[in-house]
Amino acid sequence: MDPTLERSIRRASRSGKLPHGVIFSGSGDLLCAARFYAAALQCRQPEAPCLRCSACSKAMRDIHPDIITAAGADGKDLSVETLRALRSEAFIQPNEGVCKVFIFPDCRRLTVQDQNVLLKLVEDGPAYAAFLFCAEKVAELLPTVRSRCAEFTVRPSVAQEETELLPQAQALLETMASGETAGMVRTLVGFENGKITRDKLQQVLQQCRTSAQQALRLGCGVEPEPYFAVWAGPLSRRFNKKQLLKLCEMLGKFAQECEWNVAVGQVLGAMAAEWEEIL
Repeated sequence: MDPTLERSIRRASRSGKLPHGVIFSGSGDLLCAARFYAAALQCRQPEAPCLRCSACSKAMRDIHPDIITAAGADGKDLSVETLRALRSEAFIQPNEGVCKVFIFPDCRRLTVQDQNVLLKLVEDGPAYAAFLFCAEKVAELLPTVRSRCAEFTVRPSVAQEETELLPQAQALLETMASGETAGMVRTLVGFENGKITRDKLQQVLQQCRTSAQQALRLGCGVEPEPYFAVWAGPLSRRFNKKQLLKLCEMLGKFAQECEWNVAVGQVLGAMAAEWEEIL
């Protein structure tokens, strides 16, 4: 997912200011961004979404009972019956989550009448209900709906110029796929001896995290995205889903620490210690 958007959602979550009406627009993976946001709403951990707890796992796999993806049959517009059922569902208390989340994966399928009904829900619905709209172009939604929602732009998760893995990322992924502690230590020591910069290390960790995310998609039966998918198979065969979630969290956390100007040696040392906890 777009790292900038991910950081924005996490910051809003930490401050307790996640809006309950959101529009995701742009050329990136809008549905993935919406599910990540839904996970942030449901997650009860301090750093939400943690991507490790049951709520996050169910949200990302689209099996959470309180996250409803509203889509018409065979790509058609939402039926009147579907919209009525959704409106009734919105006023039913959550089963196990913090809130009820409704995701609309393609706003081209929402008619003007649909949007006017949903506008009333966004305005007057229960406080525990959230509505996430995916629209490649915000103009697909009525101005009245847009005025009631926060807007997030979703860029492609990997820009074209970043699709080629850095040599250091290749080395780290190969080490992770082998599942060897000694090999991991050698690789990380090699980074430090090679005087890898903080910015380069952050880029390496972000690329490896993207590959681990693709492995998790594959482990959940979802075809990985083309970019960085080459390592999805080896990683998914080496690790189970729980381990992959921990791996994604670890790589994301230390990439963030690079942004916070934590010393490279300190980051590498902490990574070696956490690696053993994942195995």
